[in-house]
Amino acid sequence: MSEKGQKPKETSQERTDAPEAADRPNPQRWWVLAVLCLVVTVVEVDATVVNVALPSIAADLNATSSDLAWISDAYILTFAACMLIGGRLGDQYGHKRLLQVSLLIFGVASLLCVLATTTGQLLAWRALLGLGGAGILPASLALVTVSFPKEERPKAFGIWSAMTVLGLPLGPVLGGWLLNHFWWGSVFLINIPLVLITMISAQLLIKRQPAAGGRGLDVPGVLLSALGTGTLLFAIIEGPRLGWASPGTIVSAVAGVVLLSAFLAWQRTAAAPVLDLGLLRVRTFVVGSMAAALSFFVFTGIMFVLTQYLQGVLGYTPLNAGLGLVPLALLFTLASLVAGPMATKIGSRGVIAVGLILIGAGMFILAAADTLTTYPLVGASLSFTGLGAGLTVGQAIATSLSQVPPALAGVGSAAGNSARQIGGALGVAVLGSVLASVYANNVLAGLGGYPANVAELSSESVNALTQAAAMVGPAEVERLLEIGRTAFVDGMHVSMIVGGLLAVLSAVVVFASLPKGNLARGEELV
Repeated sequence: MSEKGQKPKETSQERTDAPEAADRPNPQRWWVLAVLCLVVTVVEVDATVVNVALPSIAADLNATSSDLAWISDAYILTFAACMLIGGRLGDQYGHKRLLQVSLLIFGVASLLCVLATTTGQLLAWRALLGLGGAGILPASLALVTVSFPKEERPKAFGIWSAMTVLGLPLGPVLGGWLLNHFWWGSVFLINIPLVLITMISAQLLIKRQPAAGGRGLDVPGVLLSALGTGTLLFAIIEGPRLGWASPGTIVSAVAGVVLLSAFLAWQRTAAAPVLDLGLLRVRTFVVGSMAAALSFFVFTGIMFVLTQYLQGVLGYTPLNAGLGLVPLALLFTLASLVAGPMATKIGSRGVIAVGLILIGAGMFILAAADTLTTYPLVGASLSFTGLGAGLTVGQAIATSLSQVPPALAGVGSAAGNSARQIGGALGVAVLGSVLASVYANNVLAGLGGYPANVAELSSESVNALTQAAAMVGPAEVERLLEIGRTAFVDGMHVSMIVGGLLAVLSAVVVFASLPKGNLARGEELV
């Protein structure tokens, strides 16, 4: 009962099903969807577009391997850590308002990235980009919901989801084209006109939804989650440089575990928890989210490694490196289309398991590459990886939400999105760290007779080899480059084997853990 005859506040689910959304849909809703698809594509492209620019950034800003990993991960980390709070901010202050503010942050951060002159500045502005993206994604999904009647929502959600996923492989292609014509800052500069177009279009086309208030924001929960994830990632990324047994690495890893444990403990007592722990008791949610997160782990990790291999070892231009990743995008799209019909025959858990095995096969193929490898072997690896990821992601998301209670559907979607983004960040951190460790050790061992400053510079990253080669005599250049490129390939072999084994093992765990039943045929999971 509400006091003084006041009407009780409606829930976010009630607002979703409000007559205004269902009975009187926005007549411009398909234009609204087009605008929202544009903005989420830009957000997802930014998660991977920087990978192709990494060699140019390393040369211009003197970035080390750990710097490059953090420049890539800073965006994904803040994106994932702050996404849970994004949905609640939209509920409290209005999703259109959240979208516009987040777009403004995204545009300003893009301009700051263009103007960055140090790796520290670029890392900070990439993190700010992720903060803007963390507001854009949940706001755009909520606006799709309120703009479409119930019968049209599945189609609208399918188009929206496809654009969020397809943005990932499109990043390297767009980045490669830009770098072939402009400098590395152009991969961020392109965001600004797109943001302006979207802000104006959103203002004209999207109806303003009333703010509904809420129980408050779980600020301690967000801080504990972000700090815990960040310090744990710091240990993984900096481990090769500081040493895995160094005090800095150990303290950071322990702090990460403690902070994440404190986050889970806080969620049990928080008045408005950012993560409802009831989700962790839903087996399909946990296993499905794990499978989707692993796909993003491999997807972003392999692109981080491959763009450096194609440019630093095989000598591809940025554009050719981006075009070299096209099979990943095309086959991801194809597999996403056939995953549904395939699931009607063998079930979602079967499709997910097959997808994870194909991902593992793609990584094992790349473990056979060397300094003289031609593109067909790389293309075969990307084809298997793209097919596997396309089969896995959509079915894993559908499975993860299949048994989530309606009251937890919103937080379940947000938590699943966060898990996938953190999986992507870990892909860069783990596979990048394995690669960096092997590379640095082999380079230092191989260049033992060279001046210390040459060996030290060469060990920072494969992109630093050209600078190091300028410090030695003409007769030593080819030997130095060969040692460095061979060391990189050795590190890539180990990282691909680690990732491949993890994918195959996960396929077995997912198939054994998910309940039987065929969601595609409307069967209950048992």
